[in-house]
Amino acid sequence: MKQRGNIILVVLICLIIIPVHLSAGENIGVTTDTVKIGGLVDFTGPLSSTYQTLIEGLRIYIRHVNDQGGIHGRKIKHVAEDDRYSIPGAMSGFKKLIFRDKVLALAPGASGLGHTHAIIPLAEKNKIPLLAATNEYKYYNPVRRYVFAPLPFYEDQVKIIFKYIMEDMGDKDPKIAVAYPDVASGKVTLEASRKQAKKHGIKLVEETVIPIMVGDCFSQVIGLKRLKPEYVIVHGYVANTVSFLKDAQRGGLHCKFFVVQYGCSEETVRIAKKATKKMMGVNCFGSWHNDSPGMVKLREITLKYAPNSGSRTRNYMQGWFVALMTCLGLERTGRDLTRESFVDGLEKIRDYDTGGICGVISYGPADHKSIEEHRMYKVDVEKEVLVPLTGWRRAEE
Repeated sequence: MKQRGNIILVVLICLIIIPVHLSAGENIGVTTDTVKIGGLVDFTGPLSSTYQTLIEGLRIYIRHVNDQGGIHGRKIKHVAEDDRYSIPGAMSGFKKLIFRDKVLALAPGASGLGHTHAIIPLAEKNKIPLLAATNEYKYYNPVRRYVFAPLPFYEDQVKIIFKYIMEDMGDKDPKIAVAYPDVASGKVTLEASRKQAKKHGIKLVEETVIPIMVGDCFSQVIGLKRLKPEYVIVHGYVANTVSFLKDAQRGGLHCKFFVVQYGCSEETVRIAKKATKKMMGVNCFGSWHNDSPGMVKLREITLKYAPNSGSRTRNYMQGWFVALMTCLGLERTGRDLTRESFVDGLEKIRDYDTGGICGVISYGPADHKSIEEHRMYKVDVEKEVLVPLTGWRRAEE
């Protein structure tokens, strides 16, 4: 409640001090031969490694598009501001990008849920199209005209994990615990786990808070060990997932670990190695090594601009996907490009097959949630890769 109160206070202050002088019909961020897109990312905060990889994927895709002539004769210029994974950073970055740099839209918009939630009222007030780094249903139901989701929903991933445990694994009375960082995104996974446990008539064994960055998780592991869970759902990024799994190995916590989106990465496996032996997870993006048409094209383009640079993680795929969605929206908008027409263009993306980069995606006037499909993965420790356990799955209501 304290965090939510702080967000509301900061938003109210910014609504007062940020001038409102933009018209929705203005050709802001657009010239005859360029279109300027902004992005709020974490370059120096706790998720810097995630976002540096993500922004590389975004920029290489945009570079490829520009080298092909751009979109409707316009080259894309992407301007990124460091929000430091903080509300003040997101607010100041938003102000610079919108009022000084005068970008057409934000993609991505802020690096985490809490600060994305803080800038959404500003984006709506100024009618800024926002590919938002939030995946809470309440921001998409009912649809908000200027807010689009380029991310998987943690609630969907938790539903898929519960179904996999109880149906695919046949465990009708599982002992499940949740390990999560005390931030907005972690609380979404926690609440979703509580809802699924209640739905299936079970009680979570434990809810334990872990650091958002690299940190000591040994006391949490010992606490879990006493309660003997069979499964732990881990809401993590690479750094804290690695810390948790290594401490689980060291502390003798013998159970299966189901990791959601950002921790479910080959990077986690490469760093934590044998500590990932009992790790499984859910992710909405394909792997660098997949032979699907979309991933083959992604590899070819990536290695053209960054030869001999090695494989990329799924965070890279997410940056690529954000750029892809932005470009699809621009293509469908046509030459008459304004903020309002760009929103209409995004809403014209229907049943687009990404070729295995992720599942089939759609937007529409009544649907601004793009990603519906996910895969369950297991770890091949020796090859340091994630192996699909399932095909693309949608969460059931």
